[in-house]
Amino acid sequence: MIKRASIALLLILAACASDEKTPLNAGFLLGSAALDSPLSTSAFQPVQGAFPSHPFEGRLELIRSPGAGRISVLTDWFDYSKDESLAIADLPPFNFEFVQNGNDLVPVRRGPQISTHPHWEFILEPGKVWDQPDDQGWSRASLPFALQERNANCTHNGLLSFLYRSDGSISRVAYQVGSETCQYLQIDLWGVLNARYTPGKIEHAETMIRDYHEEVAARLPVKPIAELANDHPGTNPGNFDWFPADEVTTFGFAIDGIHYSGGCATRYGPYPYCAVLDLPSYSLAKSIFAGMAYMALEQEFPGTGESLLTDYVTECGDTERWRGVSLQHLLDMSTGNYQSLEPNVDEFASYETEFMSGETHQAKITTSCKLFPRKAEPGTRFAYHSSDTYLAGALMNGILPAGSDIHADILVQRVMKPLQLSPLTWSTRRTYDATAQPYTGYGLTLHSDDIVRIGLFLARGDGIIAGEQILNSRELKAALQREPEDPGIEAGSETLRYNNGFWAWRTTLHGACEEPLWIPFMSGYGGISIAILPNQSLFYMFSDKGRFEWLNAAIESNKIRDYCG
Repeated sequence: MIKRASIALLLILAACASDEKTPLNAGFLLGSAALDSPLSTSAFQPVQGAFPSHPFEGRLELIRSPGAGRISVLTDWFDYSKDESLAIADLPPFNFEFVQNGNDLVPVRRGPQISTHPHWEFILEPGKVWDQPDDQGWSRASLPFALQERNANCTHNGLLSFLYRSDGSISRVAYQVGSETCQYLQIDLWGVLNARYTPGKIEHAETMIRDYHEEVAARLPVKPIAELANDHPGTNPGNFDWFPADEVTTFGFAIDGIHYSGGCATRYGPYPYCAVLDLPSYSLAKSIFAGMAYMALEQEFPGTGESLLTDYVTECGDTERWRGVSLQHLLDMSTGNYQSLEPNVDEFASYETEFMSGETHQAKITTSCKLFPRKAEPGTRFAYHSSDTYLAGALMNGILPAGSDIHADILVQRVMKPLQLSPLTWSTRRTYDATAQPYTGYGLTLHSDDIVRIGLFLARGDGIIAGEQILNSRELKAALQREPEDPGIEAGSETLRYNNGFWAWRTTLHGACEEPLWIPFMSGYGGISIAILPNQSLFYMFSDKGRFEWLNAAIESNKIRDYCG
């Protein structure tokens, strides 16, 4: 028989052994050892149902040490990592407030946070706090975050973890970044920083916690993508999952109110907070922002689409090239102004100008007005230009009463909030000046649940939220290729169309359909696709190797519920 004292000794020894094997154990976080390489994401995985003995409410500050961050470069088209002035191996300043309820740790400020860092800005997401037996009386925290490129949309997802006590004591903070949606910059970042925790009561904390719980409750039910085979016998989940793993941030399929997720892989294991993984929109915003904002304005002010650019944007008003160009032309990429009709030639050329690099509205609007010469009558030729969508946003802002904003007052108040989307959608990239002009054609950040619910709302085709007509139904149907009199414009080939910021592709689903049909989709730089399928289902893929493929998913969805007719 083992004596009680011997049992206690064995338990202590077991705990010590476990502590030694845990990469971010108390000994490491309270010590001074370096973090030599990124860890398995399991080191940041919260323990379910283990509540913290120490509350966390107040301000967390990371004490940065320039040059202390570690970096491993996988892809760097523009040699950012070699430019010391950009300091991309180092985190931006971190000084934020948090509130806690149960084991939820919620940042007071959500969405991208403007920073003094020359390259990075933080996005903070809700994490977890809990107790572990081997943490020597400390409570433990784990937080998901993202680094988003300043004045751009590239997004790199990370994790951090630390120990704390309610009296303000805090350990070092370990962090790492091991995944991204960014074709031209793919890197690992990691390190350990000292920190400062200042406990204090946060005003309106109860409201913030309530809002967060409502946000979580509004999400669609999620199942692994493999469950499709059980819920819809005969379905092959592999036809939704064919991209190489190293290309994919996340993907999923939704039908009948269920979100089938492919998970969120990183180079070091599954991301523990897949529900709040931050996803950049890039040109999805041309549909989600520019397209839907226009439809909302057209519903309230019929004829908005005929508004002329020169009547509202003075910077473009003194040149013949913009004569007769309407909001509808800008949204359809059919202004008649272009240098080349070859795919992406004009678009990529514009990236070398102040349209993309300029940080003020004056720089972007002036450049956009002068980029391309008049070569055709408006409405006759398709030429893809993000600068045209920027002009569309400026025009729509000009239509609104002074002081109103096309994103905050139209898109967020009339669409995002009524759909109960995440607070992440309440922010967008804007110019870094007093004008704070939304970029309109790129710059949103979303969660996968936001993507699915926006897509399923659009797929219904009625534009109604809570019984109220929010989007003009005719313009929405036109965007979805359900309005024969308004198919949009041929977009580079006879099998592609573009209308109100939405793409459409003609296909027979490899012969499954007797007659070709048009499937609307949204597309974003680097390999982002969202197919809005005619049977009220949706497929999305966020990848970053420049491939845009979703036909396999469309074919498999048709097997679940035929839509060829």
